Amino acid sequence: MVGELRATEVDGVPVYWVPGERRTRASLWFRVGMADASLPTHGWLHLLEHLALHDRDSIRAPVNGSVSMLHTTFDVEGEPDDVAEFLQQTCRWLSTPNFTDLEHERRVLRAESATRHLGPIALHLLWRYGAQGPGLAAYDEFGLHTADPDHLQSLAAQAFARGNAVLALTGPPTAGLRLPLADGSRWPVKPAMPCDQPLPAGFAGPTGSVALSGVMSRSYAGPSLMRALRRGLERGFRHGAGVGYSGWSSYELVDAENAMLTAGIDILPEARPTVVAQSLAVLRRLRDRGPDPADLRDDLDQEIRRIKTEPAENWMPYLAARDVLFGRPLQDRDQLAAEADATTVHDVAQAARAMWSSLLLSVDPDATTDPQLTWLAGPPRTTSVTTGQRFKPAGWPVTKAELTVGRNAAQIETPSGESSASYDELAAVVAYPDGGRQLIRRDGYQVQIEPAHWRNGHQAVAVVDAAVPPDLCVTMPAREPDEIPRSSVTWQRKAAYLLKKPGLWVAVILIIVVVLGVVSGISMSDIAPRGAVAVVVVGTIVAFRNALKK
Repeated sequence: MVGELRATEVDGVPVYWVPGERRTRASLWFRVGMADASLPTHGWLHLLEHLALHDRDSIRAPVNGSVSMLHTTFDVEGEPDDVAEFLQQTCRWLSTPNFTDLEHERRVLRAESATRHLGPIALHLLWRYGAQGPGLAAYDEFGLHTADPDHLQSLAAQAFARGNAVLALTGPPTAGLRLPLADGSRWPVKPAMPCDQPLPAGFAGPTGSVALSGVMSRSYAGPSLMRALRRGLERGFRHGAGVGYSGWSSYELVDAENAMLTAGIDILPEARPTVVAQSLAVLRRLRDRGPDPADLRDDLDQEIRRIKTEPAENWMPYLAARDVLFGRPLQDRDQLAAEADATTVHDVAQAARAMWSSLLLSVDPDATTDPQLTWLAGPPRTTSVTTGQRFKPAGWPVTKAELTVGRNAAQIETPSGESSASYDELAAVVAYPDGGRQLIRRDGYQVQIEPAHWRNGHQAVAVVDAAVPPDLCVTMPAREPDEIPRSSVTWQRKAAYLLKKPGLWVAVILIIVVVLGVVSGISMSDIAPRGAVAVVVVGTIVAFRNALKK
């Protein structure tokens, strides 16, 4: 028991609550979230959450559910008896799911997904973690296409077990409250594994903005740094140069011990030449000198006031639920306030150094970059050689490229570079009925194979399908005809291309001379000595091949 916080247990589930006189609010927490999925199963938890709440909402007792990075919650507010009934019915469904409404909720979530906007925080998670763990926040919920009752049943049994649950309440639990969950243990928290890439680094982000992110251990120094960084960006771009508008910041837990801190600001086009250098200068000052001591003191005093005055029912049971599921000790107001009060300028500077060493910066694509950053614009070069069947473009010889598909990897080479994917580094293969294949690596980079872009393209796809494990495959609905990529090179363009090659004309004339001699019955010896004939034939072949390669 911690201060105002009370603790009990119902059916083996820890329950934390604070005294309150308002309507009861309940939040049933489970230690499983988006980061615990794989790319092919991303969306299964969301689907289960929707199914569990289907037709349970009412004016008398409104309900809600959410799947966050590391948790899934089911929430209700109402009279104690209504709350107790909701919790019992929801737990019963989670223990013995019914999938009658599966297709209905699948369609609902697909509609929701179509309206989702990829914001700067999701982009930073993507560039930092790729197509796994926290990076899944940036991806479509491919699991909506792979989910079936058997797989959902298995996930529900692991995710929604009593050993993986905590109940947070405002007010004491109702007499007779039941939480009929199945037996099961706590879901472990996987460490968030960032992509292997040089840092600090930058990438092209949304137009008219700049954002900086870094990863550090959980402490009060992190949020203090976050607020100091946001203030620094606002002072420079808004209050100083007048080329920025609204600063923002975020503190997102990525595993049990670490958080990604992000801060950014909207900018005007006039800021593009200096925005990267100025943003780095703000973080560098915090890294080298820490925040202004007076600013930090004001910031901490405000945080301490919030801790001491915020009604306990608004945050204390939920903080307890989160920390218990992470295996962390509970803290009361005095302990939290003391931890905030003990934060020093040195602590914040140390957090800034951690942020600098793990820094990712996104900026308006037209902004000037900075030599202090490695610019991330494509996959790191691979040292391995992809072997297998080779395919020419459907638009050859106008289109210069080559697709190589083997038993272990696929690679596309173009004049502008190459992209490859080893099958053992794939997060998923998105498959369309027309043959299109999107090979998504765990670091987020992709190889796109469209059969219509390659000669014998469907043969290349068959090689990939035979080599990739079936559990990585995400079968998508059929694309509309105008959505299917096709080669834009017509036979007229190929002819025009070939006619512009002088070497080809020489080759054609030589061929015509030889053919006419044969057709007319003229002896080769009458055309030229045998040696010359050999030279002509060999020269014709070489000239023709060289003309096509150009």
